[in-house]
Amino acid sequence: MIDLHCHLLPNIDDGPKTWEESLEMASIAHQDGIKGAVMTPHWIQGTNWEPKSSTVIEKVNEFNIRLLDAGIDFKVYPGMEIGITANLAEFVSSGRILTLAEGECLLLEIPFYSLPYGLEEIINSLRKIGKKAILAHPERGKEFQENPARILDFKELGALVQITAGSLCGDFGDKAKKCALEFAKMGVLDIVSSDAHSTRRRRPIVSSGLKVLEAEIGSDKIDEIIENSYNVIGLKSTT
Repeated sequence: MIDLHCHLLPNIDDGPKTWEESLEMASIAHQDGIKGAVMTPHWIQGTNWEPKSSTVIEKVNEFNIRLLDAGIDFKVYPGMEIGITANLAEFVSSGRILTLAEGECLLLEIPFYSLPYGLEEIINSLRKIGKKAILAHPERGKEFQENPARILDFKELGALVQITAGSLCGDFGDKAKKCALEFAKMGVLDIVSSDAHSTRRRRPIVSSGLKVLEAEIGSDKIDEIIENSYNVIGLKSTT
């Protein structure tokens, strides 16, 4: 599969600090069966985490060269994990923020405590310019944990739902796991990603979460989730 949400680029956010750790993370992901990954450093307007699109693209290009030199069969693509802001559609159109692998999807970070006012309007504004929102780790948000059916409002607007593999393993608590499984049972789950940040505490591993999920929804649904990871960035699955 393709990991659509992970922090592997060095020294750009709260991910790894060195190229050596970045390469080690890519190796871990490859060993887990992940074929490639979209680099999604945090982009939060008005903070130190507001990288330029050109910076992300340059680091991705360098990463691919380093992966080739290291003999790691793994490819990375540019992207961002975007903090909610009212001017999102404008920033996309101007190239200030990046879609996933230069495609039509944007990864929107969902706050953990409450949903931002006007999120529905922002998703609609993206749809008007031909872009699709992917909601990052909503199962870890208090509002969805208390009312998982709230996700249906965003699915109706065409948003995709991405959960963190670690949530399925209980890494973010029982409520996050319960919410993630509820999304799966409701049939609203589209993508499972690692949201990896390091080689130790939050590693680029997805398989353990998929195994938990498979026990709940079956292998055919897992195949669909894997296929989705390719479709989002316009690639064909190798399976």
